[in-house]
Amino acid sequence: MFYEMQFKVGKVAQLKAASLSSLSSLTINKLREAKIIFDAQNNCLFLNQAAEQIFRDRSNISLLGDWIRAKVQAGLTQPIVCKLQKLPLKLAETDESKLQVAVILQQQKESDTFWRELNQHKSLAIREPKVKPNHLDKNGTLSLKSVNQTISYDRLTGLPSHDLLLEHIEQEIRFCHSKPDYNFAVLFVDVNRFKVINSSLGRIIGDRLLIAIAQRLKICLRTQDFIARMGNDEFVILLSNVEHLNYATNVANRIYHELSVTFNLGGYEVFIEANIGIAVGDREYDRAENLLRDAELALSNAKRQNRLPYEIFSQSMRGKALTLLQLENDLRGAIKRKEFILHYQPIISLISNKIQGFEVLVRWQHPQKGLVSPGEFIPLAEETGLIIPLGFWVLKEACLQMYNWQQQFAGLSDWKISVNIASKQLALSNFVAEVERILAETKLDPHNLKLEITESSLVEDTQQTIAILKQLKSSGIEFSLDDFGTGYSSLSYLHQFPFDTLKIDRSFVNSIGDNIEKLGIVRAIVTLARNLGMDTIAEGIETVNQLTRLKALKCEYGQGYYLSKPLDKIVLENLIAADLAKPLKVESAGYRSLMDDELAREQLLFQIEQLRHELNEVKLEKIDLEIVLENATEHADLVESQLHNEICDRQKAQAALSLANRELEQLSVLDCLTQVANRRRFNDYLIQKWQELSQQESYLSLILCDIDYFKLYNDTYGHLVGDYCLQQVALAIECVMESIPGLVARYGGEEFGIILPNIDAPQALKIAEKIAVNVNNLHVTHQESIVSNYVTISLGVHSLIPDSESTPELLIALADKGLYQAKAAGRNRACLYMEDL
Repeated sequence: MFYEMQFKVGKVAQLKAASLSSLSSLTINKLREAKIIFDAQNNCLFLNQAAEQIFRDRSNISLLGDWIRAKVQAGLTQPIVCKLQKLPLKLAETDESKLQVAVILQQQKESDTFWRELNQHKSLAIREPKVKPNHLDKNGTLSLKSVNQTISYDRLTGLPSHDLLLEHIEQEIRFCHSKPDYNFAVLFVDVNRFKVINSSLGRIIGDRLLIAIAQRLKICLRTQDFIARMGNDEFVILLSNVEHLNYATNVANRIYHELSVTFNLGGYEVFIEANIGIAVGDREYDRAENLLRDAELALSNAKRQNRLPYEIFSQSMRGKALTLLQLENDLRGAIKRKEFILHYQPIISLISNKIQGFEVLVRWQHPQKGLVSPGEFIPLAEETGLIIPLGFWVLKEACLQMYNWQQQFAGLSDWKISVNIASKQLALSNFVAEVERILAETKLDPHNLKLEITESSLVEDTQQTIAILKQLKSSGIEFSLDDFGTGYSSLSYLHQFPFDTLKIDRSFVNSIGDNIEKLGIVRAIVTLARNLGMDTIAEGIETVNQLTRLKALKCEYGQGYYLSKPLDKIVLENLIAADLAKPLKVESAGYRSLMDDELAREQLLFQIEQLRHELNEVKLEKIDLEIVLENATEHADLVESQLHNEICDRQKAQAALSLANRELEQLSVLDCLTQVANRRRFNDYLIQKWQELSQQESYLSLILCDIDYFKLYNDTYGHLVGDYCLQQVALAIECVMESIPGLVARYGGEEFGIILPNIDAPQALKIAEKIAVNVNNLHVTHQESIVSNYVTISLGVHSLIPDSESTPELLIALADKGLYQAKAAGRNRACLYMEDL
């Protein structure tokens, strides 16, 4: 195990021996970092708990002290604070039983680096490690800079990287083989959406995010655990000496929740999630690479399942992985051998009962397995990137087929062929050029092509996607938003995309006949599309009941097995010919059409069958007529009752929907933890009051609050207690503001903002001082605070009259300067910032 030791001389180290006895109760004793304090005579004055774990043999401490004294410049009279940290270093010809210590002496601006091996056994003394000549500086001392060039570490996060990770796993495997009851675990952590964040916010924010992720991962682990950065957004954690699997899953859950908390980076609020694969190390493993492979397999499974944030490796995963690998190899060959065929599902107008076009669906005719389900090979193609060549092949074949049909049949000039586009295709820099090239080669008019895009594709790079769609839209191509309502729907930006059609997902359609909630959702989607100038296509229509309701809701188009299943080229050509020859009746090969007379016939047959069933139950006696009349009366009463119930249900649903909308609107402007306004509401309210008060020429004041030493509080007491502290501070602020017009908002992290319209600077300062007193009176314990034993708050205040020469951003900046002054003056106070005249 390697450690970095830093020696600091100065105010931090000016500790009197008399005060050392009280150190055991302070934070220094609880830190994960090892801390050792030597006096000027190289006597060890204090070790915290972490240092005691490293130096179990106290004789090694005196050896270290003697060696330090020999190296430190003469005349040193102050104590030295030593900090030890794990360091990913590997020196030549070292004994694994030795404890490697890197000693970095820091005095003024000079720093020298020395290396020693501390033997863990009592009898052996400190000795120099064997190093190569090119690792020594001009004084013959091992240079930290030269060592860094020979070790494996990540420059950005400071974490070990792949090579050192493998070495540590190998060591754990050896432990496992020597101790039958010893187990350990490897956690493979992958950060979702990092590429999106990196490309949209820039590499600087991306780098800061990775550093912050590394720090959060560290606080989830024990001192003896090991963490490494594997790739751009991948980390691997090695949990040593794991007695129960539950510990590994608890750590995985802790990591998931820790990374789910908002990151505040350079003024941006960044949200991420993680998937985690877990592999438990046991005596079955003999190579570190195999354990990493299994942890990564579990990670892949976690991404596919999308149920829990983690998956635990099992032997069945390896079998499935081999099957997928074989399928992937077959898939690559299938593209070259053109084993794919296209089927076409008619899209029919529910108004005119005419075919309007087709959706193209790809099928794989495997030479050994037969027809492979799209559910098997499409996700695999997307995962491997093969969806790109496959997708463009489908697009080209579909465009060519549509052009050929237009040459074969008259009257198809307005028909459109719809082709699904994968997000990886859309992300290509040459996507527009590739689509234009295919249209030119196939000679298809762009107005006859409609591209279907899923909601998930829109979140990758919103502005870039909008630009691409608008460029293609200008040439005449239309766009459908596929599976609307099942993914990342955001009404706030939907209108920015040039969509022509919203496709209602089959999950809403299949229960529209017996689920009033789904019926309401479909009605809302149709209304929304109409208001945005779009039409709607209902997917998965399988019953006459569904069709009837969709027509009643004014849904324009539909597709599904009730209308026609996907057809191959030959059968579809017969259907096209029949539709053109008999425009009011499209029938071919037994497939039902969408014509009104067909629908009416189905409904009539259903009613006749019901009546026949009822008449068979009636006995042929003299009283038969009376029974029939009585049944008819009861039937009318039943219909009236059902109609009344439906009206009541609809009214209840509308009331519930209205209530839900109000609650949703309220949630969108509230901070879910503290229940005060969120940052979005803060910004909107500030702009609103700014505009009002600029006309009235009245004061607008702003108070910015920051909980003193909150990070230290959070680190000491944990996030749950930290959340409780935030809630209590919010209540204390609201208590002061109860009778004062204005807005209390959580500005970010441990910061709050209070907007005070029509209140000048002296009044605002008094309010801020009351808030500070109120927070003090909470008596929330904070033993780690320097200013008090309780939680305190610092506040910055500024007031101005809004005018054309100032902005809301200026008000925020000046209040923030007041907050800075309050902190500089010792915290736990309010400061009014006054601009220099």
